[in-house]
Amino acid sequence: MNGISVVRLLDVLRVNTVRNAPGVAPRSIIVQGQDFQNVETVLINGSPAPEFMVYAKNELIAQVPDIYRDALITEVSVLSSQLTLTDRSLVTFTFGTRPKKIQGVLRLMQTFLRILLRTPGSNVFHRRSGGGMLARVGTNISSRAAADIAISINTTKTYLIGVQTAERNLPPNERLLNAEITNLNVDERNTTISVTIVLTNHSGQRTAATLTA
Repeated sequence: MNGISVVRLLDVLRVNTVRNAPGVAPRSIIVQGQDFQNVETVLINGSPAPEFMVYAKNELIAQVPDIYRDALITEVSVLSSQLTLTDRSLVTFTFGTRPKKIQGVLRLMQTFLRILLRTPGSNVFHRRSGGGMLARVGTNISSRAAADIAISINTTKTYLIGVQTAERNLPPNERLLNAEITNLNVDERNTTISVTIVLTNHSGQRTAATLTA
């Protein structure tokens, strides 16, 4: 069974060193890491680099966004379209540059995440659908956020397993067996959250992805 991919999963590649590219205008940086052959996006201080070029398997040059032209660069992330579905896989909700059909475990991950973020009652055809994580956590990150996220994930798991029980033609690799949190960080000071969710399907496959906000 196919679906259109609206959840984009990218792997965060390992970065070893970052340095300014001397004599290059506009300001650019040289990034060294591991296996840059399938790089799709370079984030500099959280913003996409306007241009980048991979000129070696483990090295690329990326233009610094104008807003950081004279600023200190504190974070560089290199994202790859070569997906592994591990705890280094990052979730974004966008069609990306090449929308495609998905099936199997990728479709299961997408289905779970869409339900997780949906507010209960917002879907007129499925009033019970929704883990409500966006509504529970909101924009104010408090000490309750970790508990709220755990409740939303458990609610989504229970709902999806119940719904899928009645779907006789659903293949085992798209059928949820379990969902668990393997990593959860809540930073109240910087109002950020990172949670890694691991799904297990009826084929015994385990997949992981990280949501950040």
